[in-house]
Amino acid sequence: MTKQVLFCFPYAGGAASVYAKWRKHLLHGIECYPVEYAGRGKRWSEPFYQQMDDATEDLFHQLKHTIGSANYSFFGHSMGGLIAYELCKKVIREGYQPPAHLYLSGVKAPDQPRDRSIHHLPDDAFKKEIQELKGTPQEVLDNQDLFSIFSPILRADFRLVEEYRFIKEESKVPSPIIGLYGEEDDVDEEAIKKWREYTTSHFHVWGYPGGHFFINDHYEELARTISEEIGHRNDRVGHR
Repeated sequence: MTKQVLFCFPYAGGAASVYAKWRKHLLHGIECYPVEYAGRGKRWSEPFYQQMDDATEDLFHQLKHTIGSANYSFFGHSMGGLIAYELCKKVIREGYQPPAHLYLSGVKAPDQPRDRSIHHLPDDAFKKEIQELKGTPQEVLDNQDLFSIFSPILRADFRLVEEYRFIKEESKVPSPIIGLYGEEDDVDEEAIKKWREYTTSHFHVWGYPGGHFFINDHYEELARTISEEIGHRNDRVGHR
């Protein structure tokens, strides 16, 4: 039996390790593959991506062997959702089978404006913006030595999103899209529903209590629900 793989793409500032705890909550037969971006985790010494094409080119070559030999799906949160979408398009252009499902969480559709630019702000202002997002541990924000280590990663990731340019041609993908959102997040249900225009297949929306980083509070349910759906990939994409 061909294995089932769920590739998980981290949010801005995140490393593959943010998905490590998902593994024990996926159903038997579903493999979690946390994706590691250049410049963090085991790839700490590598230069950051300068633009989205750098990310998709790098990640395609990193994942293509598994993509070519497995049934697979993509899950991406925030920046990771945008990268997952663009990588899906790259996979198709390269002649590979697209993901069975594309789970896009806490991220605006590609044609929607990004509200503000923060990657260039002075340290104090940048730190304040990061703190309001509530995704970076407070001990990192409070410790200047730690923040000086993580700040370049965060700035590079925010730059990637803030300087992203949407190309309308070939914007639709054949994979079913499932949009996920936190009910207290600025990227709300209305914003997530705009992803409907980017698939030629099924589209569904899942809402969860919480803000932008709702996935950290609901990872057990998310892992279980997603793996159940992947396990029944030949059926119609289900409802929650």
